[in-house]
Amino acid sequence: MDVTSSKKWRLLFFTSLSAFSNIQNTFAEMLEKGKTKITSVFNFYHQNSDNGGQVIDNSGREETNVFEPMVFIEHQITEDTALTGQITFDAWTAASDTKLDSYTGASNGDPIKGQTRVSGNLGAKQEKGKWSYGAKLGFSSEYDYQSLNGSLNLSRSFANDNFVLSLGIQYYSDQLSAFQDLSSPETAKIKSGLNRNIFSTNLTASQLLSPYEIIQFDLTFARSSGFLESTANSVNVNGQRFFEELPDSRSRYALSTKYVRALTQDSALHLSYRYYFDQWNIDSHTSRVAYLKEINDDEDFIEVSLRHHFQEKAKYYKDSFTIQESFMTSDSDMNQFHSYESGIYYKKNLEDSSYFGVKLENLTWSHGLVYYQRNTGLRLGYYQSSISFEF
Repeated sequence: MDVTSSKKWRLLFFTSLSAFSNIQNTFAEMLEKGKTKITSVFNFYHQNSDNGGQVIDNSGREETNVFEPMVFIEHQITEDTALTGQITFDAWTAASDTKLDSYTGASNGDPIKGQTRVSGNLGAKQEKGKWSYGAKLGFSSEYDYQSLNGSLNLSRSFANDNFVLSLGIQYYSDQLSAFQDLSSPETAKIKSGLNRNIFSTNLTASQLLSPYEIIQFDLTFARSSGFLESTANSVNVNGQRFFEELPDSRSRYALSTKYVRALTQDSALHLSYRYYFDQWNIDSHTSRVAYLKEINDDEDFIEVSLRHHFQEKAKYYKDSFTIQESFMTSDSDMNQFHSYESGIYYKKNLEDSSYFGVKLENLTWSHGLVYYQRNTGLRLGYYQSSISFEF
């Protein structure tokens, strides 16, 4: 098999995988020694629904607006070692939080109009022959949730780089604050220092089948323990609101496969399927198809995608309850539903430029737009714009 063709199709495959959610992917090539790469991302998100059974005033309103700027930094310190970093700032308004605040009077007359979150991580990655190693340490902080996390990644290529096996491990140590009793709204108190721990691991195998097609398989396991209730969710028990009650542990499993077939020298078809199940009896099936096309003499590319998701409800879910039960939730995300999503992504390569005496190379500008709708009524729109350069 021609090595140049192999690398081209492998790059095309992983580019299509990472278009929306994985700006820095494991298989990205190392920069030149001494080079720095910066990617700035701006995300805008809006959702709305009138069917959220968890909303405390029985309105069902799930309106949320999010603005999220992100910055990714990578610096190549040697030919085979790089340092990475990320900083994210979220600002959002959520109807469920505002209504919970008004219902309890928790803010003492100063209602919540919006919330913010700051998160970031620092990491390092290294390539040694056929091996690739990576590690990250991160944090996240908002008014009722703090998280410390770390991850380790290990990859090895085989058969002239045509087969890649990767192992990833992540751990989150979180603390949050939440109401423990809503039966008397006027005296409801927030309890702080509630612990939540999450361990997850995934094993990924990628095989180049020919110069024109590649397949990937992924197994994921995640275990959550501690306080697993949402900070803003409640349930309706005979007309009275109570805080949702969930078990203190949850195991989750996912099996997925992705297949990319090059249709021509400048286009590819991407198919994926994911099966998920967990300890709370949620089963889901997710299918996605995407078409990737290089344009402008292979300088730019565009991707259009369609996605369908179906899931069974959690065994603790009900729209409302007649009596208090040991475990109960009305979280719309744990209900049975199916959803459809359509998206378009465009990436443009710009000419190298100089600003204040600094030459910017490999300058790219990208845009993504997604529309999503559930049969239960939830609708959301998502827009992403990013610019990336090296110097």
